[in-house]
This record gives sequence, structure tokens and C-alpha cells, in this order.
Amino acid sequence: MYNKIELGAAIQKLLSHKMSEEDESIHISEMSDKILDPEWMDYIFQTDEYCDHEGNLDVERVCDKILSYKPIML
Repeated sequence: MYNKIELGAAIQKLLSHKMSEEDESIHISEMSDKILDPEWMDYIFQTDEYCDHEGNLDVERVCDKILSYKPIML
């Protein structure tokens, strides 16, 4: 599981677009293994909710959202 600094760095790396498609896929898979929230990618790519007034992703806010996820124990 990531701490906030590690998660922020992983998200920044993902958004840098400096990886090949294969490396990006591996990075996403590695991130998914360390993130409990199953909707973490939606917060980054499917909504403006975590963007600043200029339309850039607010990495700190999205990290807070992802790390706040608590699974329901049945």
C-alpha cells in the first residue's frame, strides 16, 4: 500500500506520458496492486472533480480521496 508521497509520485509518473504503452500498462497494474480503491483510475481520468481551476489534476486531493477508501468487511 502506498503512503501519500509514494502515491503522488506514482500518479505524477503515470501522467508524465514518458512511458511506452507497455510500461504504462505495467505501472498501472503495479499501482492497482497497491491501491485498495477500485475506482482510483476514474478519479484521475474520468472526472474533473479533482482538477484545479486551470483543469490540471490536483494530485494532493486525488491522493487524499484514494487513500481515504475503506473497504467494507462483510
